[in-house]
Amino acid sequence: MNLLVICKKKSDFTDVLDHLSINVTYCDWSDSATFDVHPYDGYCLLSEGGRLDPRVREKLEKENIDGGKKIFADSLRSFLNMYSDHPVDTSKKRLICVGEGENAISGLEFGDLLDDMANYLSSPYFSTPEISPLLVYKDFVIAHDHTNMSKEEIFSGAQLGMWKYGPNVIMTSFRLHNFNKARFAPRENWQNLIKYIINWLTGFTPEWMPEPVIHHNLDLDYDNDDVFESQRKKTIDEAIKWIEQFLIDEGRGGMLDGFSHNIDPEGLQARLDTVRADYIGETAGIFRMYSDIYGDTKYRRYSENMYSFNYGPMLIKDGMFKGFLRWSYDGWGVCYQDDVARATMYDLLHCVVTGERNNTDYLKMILDYFVKITGKDGLLPYRHDILFLNEESFSKMCESEHGEPSAHYNAYYSAIMLLGYQLFGDSRYFEIGTKGLETIMNLYPETSREQSETEEICRLILPLAILYHSTRKEEHKQMLYRVVDDLETHRHSFGGYTEWDTGYKARFSRNSRTECSILTENGDPVADLFYALNWTSMGFAYAYYATGEKRFKDLWRNITVFWMRTQAHCENPLYNGGWCRAFDMNRQEIYGCPHDAGWAACCMSPGWATTQILGGMMFFDFVEKYRK
Repeated sequence: MNLLVICKKKSDFTDVLDHLSINVTYCDWSDSATFDVHPYDGYCLLSEGGRLDPRVREKLEKENIDGGKKIFADSLRSFLNMYSDHPVDTSKKRLICVGEGENAISGLEFGDLLDDMANYLSSPYFSTPEISPLLVYKDFVIAHDHTNMSKEEIFSGAQLGMWKYGPNVIMTSFRLHNFNKARFAPRENWQNLIKYIINWLTGFTPEWMPEPVIHHNLDLDYDNDDVFESQRKKTIDEAIKWIEQFLIDEGRGGMLDGFSHNIDPEGLQARLDTVRADYIGETAGIFRMYSDIYGDTKYRRYSENMYSFNYGPMLIKDGMFKGFLRWSYDGWGVCYQDDVARATMYDLLHCVVTGERNNTDYLKMILDYFVKITGKDGLLPYRHDILFLNEESFSKMCESEHGEPSAHYNAYYSAIMLLGYQLFGDSRYFEIGTKGLETIMNLYPETSREQSETEEICRLILPLAILYHSTRKEEHKQMLYRVVDDLETHRHSFGGYTEWDTGYKARFSRNSRTECSILTENGDPVADLFYALNWTSMGFAYAYYATGEKRFKDLWRNITVFWMRTQAHCENPLYNGGWCRAFDMNRQEIYGCPHDAGWAACCMSPGWATTQILGGMMFFDFVEKYRK
């Protein structure tokens, strides 16, 4: 077999070809016009969304039509009688396998999904009788890795993704050549597709595939205490270093937001440029905790810089809005109390555990601001904006009978009120924190859900542990048990917890148009590391701290092993040490519904998720240091 590959550069696809027992000749795209194509048995055209020079196009079409030679054309915008529109983004589209019968793709079934992240689709202007679809694009497919839509539903409004044109041409409308670098998922589905294309083109089935860009420590003996402890420290160290690269001026200007889900066809992941007070406060607390435990003073300095930023320009210190912590650079006059809670929680915990009082004036200012506006049930609406507030609206908020009965929006807010009580002894904080959590307890499990029922459960563990630690009431301890028991019903054999939403009542459950859950069907083997499981790490740790019960330490150890197994390891330091949002616990890879408006399956956040994971992983060491 003598194969001619016309391409602009080497790629994952050409690497696979190079491992075959065939003769492969490469021709640069810019030199193809005068190249003699006739001596070859088949052709691979990797265009990166381009067009062929008419001089070589004419020769290749003749070899195909007259010679019956096979051609694979990747994202070639015009060939034979087909031509395509300008490329558009595919990040809200998913590829569905529709090959069947004589066009069946080995290893794939009709309805299997293949996600190409943020690719470029050059959709053909029309179809012809010679076309046999193999993959089609469909907008907003709400399914995990397979859709059970009927053929009529799938093809209605679909766009061609890959097709046979007659017996000897296969074409794609997207850029497939760097399927591995661009982290196409699920990995097995894409490998089966690549094998199918190459076998069809050359008669040889590849046995070699490139190693994944991101890998995981799946097979260490985590039951061994020495392995567990050494790997826990390595996991913490790598995550801390990963976070550090997002600091602005060593934290003096805050920090950036990480990576969105979108990965382009060459493997470049989109960076976020938002600066948020919650990420800054969480990270400042984690850096200080790390410095306290391990003695690295650099991180103490970063922490102080970041707190100075949050309690400096991000905090209003006088007037009607005294104590208002700004949400972000963009949301300058916006306040989400759950984000403020995360921005201040590690600072409050530090003061309670260590006795230090560095930022207590600012912390009390923030808590007192919330006292003025909290409703009678101890809860707040999901957010409030300076633009729409005045003295009258402040009074209305305080006199309101009901806030948002949601763990997502209010459980951590109640928790910082209780930590404020532990620190300052102010009964107003105790009353608000207790009342808010009891309001949610009385509605549970029918709380107001945001992403899923699993998320609500996970977000309740830490606040309920702090509630019991503050009140020592048996009813609060029993509620903590109940919530943890409910979570355990969703434990997967891999060690994490599956997404679940009884009745699909969550605001973003089975929704694909704005922010959305990665849950598509109850029972999917997908874990949400961004909205759900990240809260369990600190939750189990504090529950053990508050109760001394071995059960919670065992749960902490189990989820810690989960974090060790799912942390991203990569030669590129940009991705090494963090966690992505979605993890398929059956496939044991980063994968989930990709449609969220900003934080879909592959997003990586230095705040929110990573800080909560690290807080739980380090909490016992932190407490033990000061207990001694």
